[in-house]
Amino acid sequence: MAERAITRDRDPPAALAVAASLDAAAEMGLTSRTVAVDQCDDASEPPDPDRRPAPSDLIYGYYTSGSTGAPKCAINRHRGLVNRLTAMSRRFGDGADHITLQNSRSTFDSAMWQVLWPLTSGGQVVLPHRDGILDLEQTATTIGRYGVTITDFVPSVLAALVSLLEVRADLRESVSCLRRMLIGGEAANPSVVHRLRALLPELRITNTYGPTECSIGSVFHEVSADDVDRIPLGRPIDNTAAILLDEQRRPVPPGAVGEIWLGGECVGAGYLGDPERTARAFIPNPFPEIGSELLYRTGDLATTDDAGLLQFVGRGDDQVKVGGVRIELGDIDNALASHPLVGNAVTVVLGDGENRTLVGCVSPRSGDEPPDLRELRQHAARRLPAEVAPHRVVVLESLPVNQNGKADRRALKQLLAKAVDNEEDFVAPADALEELIATAWRRVLDVSRVSATAPFAEYGGTSLSGIQVAAALSAELARTVRPRDLIVATTVREQADLLRGGESSVSTETEEHAHIGRDAQWRPPPLAPWRADHLLVTGATGFVGAHLLAELLRLSDARVSCLVRARDPGDAVHRLARTLDSYQLASASRDLLAGIVSGRVEAVAGDLGQPDLGMTQDACDRLASSADAVVHAGALVNLVAGYLAHRPANVVGVQELIRLAAAGRGSRLHVLSTLSIFPTSGADTAPITERQFPSPSGLPSDGYSRSKYVAERLLANAREHGVSSVVYRLGEVWPHRELAVANPASLAHTLLYACARTGCAFPTEAAIDVTPVDVVSRFVAGCAIGELDPPDGTLHVLWPAPLRFAAAFGALAQRGRLERVGYPEFRRRLEALALAPDPDPRLARLSVLLPPAGRGDAAPPEFDQMFTPGGGHFDCEGFTRHAAALPQAAPAPDGLNGVSGYLARLSAGHEPAFPGHDPAFPGGPSDEQRTDGVHRGRQPRGAVLDLAGRPRGSGGLA
Repeated sequence: MAERAITRDRDPPAALAVAASLDAAAEMGLTSRTVAVDQCDDASEPPDPDRRPAPSDLIYGYYTSGSTGAPKCAINRHRGLVNRLTAMSRRFGDGADHITLQNSRSTFDSAMWQVLWPLTSGGQVVLPHRDGILDLEQTATTIGRYGVTITDFVPSVLAALVSLLEVRADLRESVSCLRRMLIGGEAANPSVVHRLRALLPELRITNTYGPTECSIGSVFHEVSADDVDRIPLGRPIDNTAAILLDEQRRPVPPGAVGEIWLGGECVGAGYLGDPERTARAFIPNPFPEIGSELLYRTGDLATTDDAGLLQFVGRGDDQVKVGGVRIELGDIDNALASHPLVGNAVTVVLGDGENRTLVGCVSPRSGDEPPDLRELRQHAARRLPAEVAPHRVVVLESLPVNQNGKADRRALKQLLAKAVDNEEDFVAPADALEELIATAWRRVLDVSRVSATAPFAEYGGTSLSGIQVAAALSAELARTVRPRDLIVATTVREQADLLRGGESSVSTETEEHAHIGRDAQWRPPPLAPWRADHLLVTGATGFVGAHLLAELLRLSDARVSCLVRARDPGDAVHRLARTLDSYQLASASRDLLAGIVSGRVEAVAGDLGQPDLGMTQDACDRLASSADAVVHAGALVNLVAGYLAHRPANVVGVQELIRLAAAGRGSRLHVLSTLSIFPTSGADTAPITERQFPSPSGLPSDGYSRSKYVAERLLANAREHGVSSVVYRLGEVWPHRELAVANPASLAHTLLYACARTGCAFPTEAAIDVTPVDVVSRFVAGCAIGELDPPDGTLHVLWPAPLRFAAAFGALAQRGRLERVGYPEFRRRLEALALAPDPDPRLARLSVLLPPAGRGDAAPPEFDQMFTPGGGHFDCEGFTRHAAALPQAAPAPDGLNGVSGYLARLSAGHEPAFPGHDPAFPGGPSDEQRTDGVHRGRQPRGAVLDLAGRPRGSGGLA
């Protein structure tokens, strides 16, 4: 310990202590030279009232942890501490408005500001009772009891606190009084920090950087939502400087990695009584623009980003070479820590030479829900290049930290090495009681096996996990097992011997019953859900895509980049806003504009049909490196164009997105497709499952469906090579049940719209799917952000209840007093509106697509064949199972309920005309919709174009 190092190395002639510390002084051999200051009756010399500390005077010294050698005392000057405290007042306001918790131990230099800042600025400081055990529950309770507004945490400890707050609403309430939190001492974990920001939205977090040798900390950064992948160190505070130098002590160019050297008022005086170490770390300042005689060499590597912020890279000993590849261990730490069930992560290297292996060590966010090792490996593989992914992942109840609360890689290596060595000396439990204890160890420590003679600590056991083992044994044995006894008995065998004595003895029958009860209650661990912090969205200017974007903005705080066919980003924003407004998604429109301003939302001008998605290579690489998931709702939908016309947007675009996902972070692809890739099935045909593909010889004839078939094949092939994707096959997507604004490109929507406009309805046997767009968008968005976690593959997003058009016509007639006429009369009125001087484009398109009248009043068979309900043809088992978690996705009892809002809107005459929307035909307005998502269950097939470019002889639907 640092205290023993002080007495050994410095041999002080005397020590001052309070009475409560006399025992500790005796342990250090200072009994004869210790003065108890609170028992001294002699009056001392009064201080000189004219004496004031000079800026260069020494003010305090702290012994470092000794992680790289013997402890050394770093001493600092008065001006450095004053500069730090005044900088805090300028940044955070007068300390008189704050109540500060001294959360750091007094042997850690953060305690200096926690005590002195409030006391020198009129504030209050809470000095908690400490018994040597890290008790975060007590810390949270203390914060609430005294109304603490500001404190400091080491990121490793903060990770444990956040995990605790996520499962304890009472503790979240206790810490809700916090207004400011400082973090520092080691690299901050972005996932942990943003989880805390989500729990306490009013809390502002400042990342601080600075070694003990330089007045606590001299580089600050206010954490924001933009700090997704990593949290910058920031910029130096007033009167200090940070410069990046190469090995020859020359400034490195912008963007290059260099070692951090600190200068200015913060630089301390060196190491007490150690001029050799001082000379190695403190050098004369060769840069006149930096106002200090010395610079301090931190040993930390960093770079600067485009905004001029320092970005921590690591220390020299954190950068390793495995298999000829240079690796930053911090990158692996961040990848593992981004898993939603992981609390903290540290990576170490074991072995030598060719046998070096990367071992990722994680602690669970919650002891009730440990992460699955297989899922952790897959999670890391999706986010890291193959040569960087850890070879082995180990889950520990907690990760070892040094006396300052920092992650201790050296101790972790020793722990893992001992665990490996012990495998060769494995001793199996000798009897039922030892097996019972070993089982409790395995469950609490999450290890595969336990040797009966190996100490508890070698498996990562701590005092906290010892309490958990005692609780587990108490429950199994139906009697109290004291944690203190199990801490004294450190092996399974010793604990069994202890429990066999006196009142602890148990019968074989009791032990067997305990085994039976435990084994019968075993459940497999839950799969960890996918979580995305940055989404790339295509097709957000289409019907489904716009509603999907609205849900993504509403449900999560994830960053969203929207790829839009536009001249430039400004034009892209205009198109997005106009589309959201047209579908009356007012809240989403506000979120969009606010997100553009804050940087959460980015509009990217591009083109699915072009290489690199129509962007520059750098822009495409940037998206690949940051996007966690791609939500692909974009497609060309042209009812009369062939496969080659659809190929650029619908096939090449998917190829580009697969390349992006494979080249970057391993983004998961969420791709909207269509049920129309299958030809119409007969009534006696078995339902098509979500695992089926149509045969190449049995494809529909229309180009859109064929292009979507090829896109699905590309995705299936990519999954075999490790690119994760979920395909959502859609049928007819109906208007939002509340907003009830139609898709102007939908034939089915337009047919009901035409009945309202012509004032008549006709007899027909046609029926169609009904799945409202709010159901589709809510489900897909939930999967994309990780709220739901379907496996890779295909889902049929389809409500089973069909809609009979006769029932919809009847409801319209009842609501709007429509006239009952025959199909020929309906066609006559429709054509009259279509040929009017100022025709409605939707009605004009419908009049061209509908077949001519036959004999009698009923619609001809060709009309009824244009619409095919999919509920009886497609198995939706996967969608139904996963959608069960979303009450709003539960199917309506019949299709009419799903469209009742749209029918009411039509009856009231509120349906907008949507001028200019006509994606069925090439040229003109269709260019505005070429890459937008318009998805239908069936499309007209066999259409033939005459010389005027208009379809004739429309056949059945595929």
